[in-house]
Amino acid sequence: MQADGWRGLYSLFTGHEPTQEFLEPYMASILYFTINMATGVILRALSAAFLPPSIRGLAMDFVSTMETCAYFFENNFVLKHYGGLWFAIVIVIQCFVCSRTFGESSENPVKALHQLLHKEIPLTTALLKIFVQSLAGLASYRFAKLIWSLDLIEDHHERYYETECESDLHVALLVGFLLELGACLSETWLGLQTVSAIPIVDELIKYVNAATMITLGFSFTGMYFNPAMASGHTLGCEGTALPEHFFVYWVGPFIGCLVGLQLNKLLHIDVTESKGDKQKKTK
Repeated sequence: MQADGWRGLYSLFTGHEPTQEFLEPYMASILYFTINMATGVILRALSAAFLPPSIRGLAMDFVSTMETCAYFFENNFVLKHYGGLWFAIVIVIQCFVCSRTFGESSENPVKALHQLLHKEIPLTTALLKIFVQSLAGLASYRFAKLIWSLDLIEDHHERYYETECESDLHVALLVGFLLELGACLSETWLGLQTVSAIPIVDELIKYVNAATMITLGFSFTGMYFNPAMASGHTLGCEGTALPEHFFVYWVGPFIGCLVGLQLNKLLHIDVTESKGDKQKKTK
C-alpha cells in the first residue's frame, strides 16, 4: 500500500488526485487513533462472540495490549508537532476511551502480578497472560507499520522505512530503573484509592497523574511503566543491552507494583467511607 498510500485510496473514492502530498499532522493522528480504536473494538467483539471461553480472555488481553501500545507510536508525533500539553491531553482521552471499551481485558502485564497477589488468578494463568501480552507489545509495532503504510504524513513515511531504532533510556541505568519503578508504584497505589466521590472526577485525577508522569519522564526513559509497551517500542534498539532493558522496563515496574500494593496497606484513601467505617477497619 505504501506506493500509493492514502492518495491511492483518495483517488479511488473521489475519482481525482488529492491536492497535497501529505495530510496535516493532526488529521493523520486522528485517523491513526480512529483506526487503532476501531480495530480493537471489532477484534474484542469478535473474540467475545466466537472464541471459546478457554482462550477468549487471553485473546482479548492480546488485542487490548496491542491497541494500547500502538497508541503511543502516534503519541510521539503529537508531542513532536503540538507539544507536551496536547501530548498529555491525548493520553487522558485515550485512558477514558480504553476504560470504556476494554471491558474486563487487561493491557499491562503488571496487572497480572496484581491479580496473582490478590489470588484472583493462579500462577500459570498469570504467566500465560504476561507471555501473551508480551507478544502483543511486539505485534503493536507491526500493526503501527500497517497504518504507517497509508503514508499519511512524512513522519509515517520515515518510520515505515526505518531499519534501526534508538533506545529511549537516556539516563543512568539505576536512575531509569527507579523512574520506571516509581511511576508504576504511583499508578498502582493511586489506582487502589478513591480520591473523589464523583466517579468521573476520580478517573480524571488518576489519568492526569499518569499523563503527567509520562510527559515529565518521557525524555528520560520513555516513561512506559508497561513492560509489554516498552518491549514493543524499544526492545533490541541501539543503546540499551537486553539485560539492561529487562532490568529497567520489566523488573522496575513489577517491583513498583509490589511496593504500591504494600503502600496501600499502610495508606489507603477512600473519601466515600464514613468515619464509622474507617474506625471499624482500624479495630
